[in-house]
Amino acid sequence: MTENEGLFPIGVVERDTGIGRDTLRVWERRYGFPEPERNEKGERIYPEKQLRHLQRIRRLLDQGMRPGKLLPLGEDGLDQLEASLLPEHPQQLDQAVSAVLEAIQSADAEQLELLFRRQYEQQGMQDFVLKTVVPLLNTVGESWAGGRLQIFQEHFLSQQLIRFLNTEIARMQKHASKPRVLLATLPGEAHTLGLLMVAAMLSSHGISTINIGAEVPMDQICRAVEQFHADIVGITFSSAYQYQNIRPHLSELRELIPDDIEIWTGGEGVRRLRKLPVGVTKFNTLKKLPL
Repeated sequence: MTENEGLFPIGVVERDTGIGRDTLRVWERRYGFPEPERNEKGERIYPEKQLRHLQRIRRLLDQGMRPGKLLPLGEDGLDQLEASLLPEHPQQLDQAVSAVLEAIQSADAEQLELLFRRQYEQQGMQDFVLKTVVPLLNTVGESWAGGRLQIFQEHFLSQQLIRFLNTEIARMQKHASKPRVLLATLPGEAHTLGLLMVAAMLSSHGISTINIGAEVPMDQICRAVEQFHADIVGITFSSAYQYQNIRPHLSELRELIPDDIEIWTGGEGVRRLRKLPVGVTKFNTLKKLPL
């Protein structure tokens, strides 16, 4: 079978939903969905309807909802849930956010760059992150969850924003000093915008950051701590990360890293995490970072 025939191998489903194949198999056993067919080799293949349904589920996961609530729902149930997430009295969007949404919908990269630059020059990096980027991402997330933005449009914004922030962070890092913060996510966490916003906030206060990106094995984080002489390790978790794994993974990392190296953690995935391993500090929001 080929993609053009409407049946997709698990690798394509993983790619187009951002949901790992191990997670898909767990959901299949635990919740009875997805329900893949099998090809002549006995390999899982997924009808297009299930792929699209999984994309909707992924959007809602990114809004902080849990798989156990979403997986039992059919199309009508997801319709009702998405409708319930819309504000009863929608607030007037900030003019800058509205302009960005228009640029996304028209795929105007130059206009996006201009809008980012204008807001950044007016606000400086910290306020740009807190007052423009965070509200923008919240609005885009709500639009994505409600089906008013396509996945490619959300990715388009993310890539433009990543490029802009990386450019400005690099400029500020030329004058940064200690403490040095090593930033990464663990295997299974592909989201990196949270890391980038932390790097931007720290850089705006002259703090040295080394962002080694997504899905870094723990042994490699340990080696990076030693090579870069890091004082702090920052790990972010999105809502898509397996919640039950967060505490044990932080505990394992804490055991591997020398006691004199602080560990910071944040992101939607750890927001409701109460008991943390000794030596791990949680920051619920960017505003709480010790700047």
